[in-house]
Amino acid sequence: ESFVNSFRPDVMEAVYSWARGSKFHQIMEMTQVFEGSLIRAIRRLEEVLQQLILASQSIGETQLEAKLEEAVSKIKRDIVFAASLYL
Repeated sequence: ESFVNSFRPDVMEAVYSWARGSKFHQIMEMTQVFEGSLIRAIRRLEEVLQQLILASQSIGETQLEAKLEEAVSKIKRDIVFAASLYL
């Protein structure tokens, strides 16, 4: 039960809003998690999507591959994927 309670559905809404083009300060108002935790969640999602792209390439699912690449392009932007915050 504690494992199930550890899931944060409010993070899903924030990441979805990020993918739809919302600014970072807007999505931070939607959730109570720390900024670093949200950035980490978005980066991990991008890593999972990259692995799914490779899997879809290996089985020849070009339509799925295109959809996953579109999802990556929507979340991989702005401050979340900046190399350093001390530019």
